[in-house]
Amino acid sequence: MASDYGDEAGEKLFDWMLRMGQDASQDAIRASAERLKNAIRNLRGQIDEPLAEAEHESVRDYARLNLSEFEELPDYASLREIIDARLDAAAIEHDIASIDGHDHLIFKVEDAPEVDEAFKELERDADAACERAVKERGRDLSAERDAEPLEQKAAAAHEASHAYQAASKTEHEMERIEVKAR
Repeated sequence: MASDYGDEAGEKLFDWMLRMGQDASQDAIRASAERLKNAIRNLRGQIDEPLAEAEHESVRDYARLNLSEFEELPDYASLREIIDARLDAAAIEHDIASIDGHDHLIFKVEDAPEVDEAFKELERDADAACERAVKERGRDLSAERDAEPLEQKAAAAHEASHAYQAASKTEHEMERIEVKAR
């Protein structure tokens, strides 16, 4: 189902929405989605602030965004993984660090437009995941996943294993190049 969104973060976003609605009504699903979208909008509003400050102070290389509004949402750990996966998929160098008791997203100031775009896409996907979760609220997805033929599960696991090995091999080769360049 990750192909519905083009990445694993989209599937995790859908799963998060579905979990929020398993024991609640459609209104609760929509309310959770709206709270998430509000948190995203508020965060996106902060992205330009470090750039404006950088013009008046000494130039800063990194910006940080406070994720405290996301921490207040249910299942924050999943949301943090989703944000991390989105930024990884966009090849944005970033880190999430705890500062003053709250998580902050740290990234290069020059990547601010890409970070903004990643959150804009996440906001759009929240609407789609919400509607899908509302429609599928009554379905038992775990039973459907369990009903999938073993051969299909094995083929998917085999493909994922090969992709993982190829990615780690590429990363290992890149590390060697960096070592030789020093």
